[in-house]
Amino acid sequence: MRMASVTAPILAITMSDDEIGTVPAIRRTLRCYTGAQRTAVLLHPGHMGRPEVGHFSLFHDSHAAGFWIDTLFWLRDGINPWPGRTFAL
Repeated sequence: MRMASVTAPILAITMSDDEIGTVPAIRRTLRCYTGAQRTAVLLHPGHMGRPEVGHFSLFHDSHAAGFWIDTLFWLRDGINPWPGRTFAL
């Protein structure tokens, strides 16, 4: 499987109200990336001061000053900005 050849660290993020990227779906997907260090994070809408976020809302520019900036810590420095919100794979 090609996914097993990926060696870059992976940070998978899902929302508790995500109807597509559920925790079981994230676990199933990450199991394929056996060559990578894998970390999974579960966020709740309340962490972002929102009543709901769902699957696609994190890409909305209303998250630019929060979620997007936090994500840069991972992309730039390899630091998980949500270390207390990881879940077991």
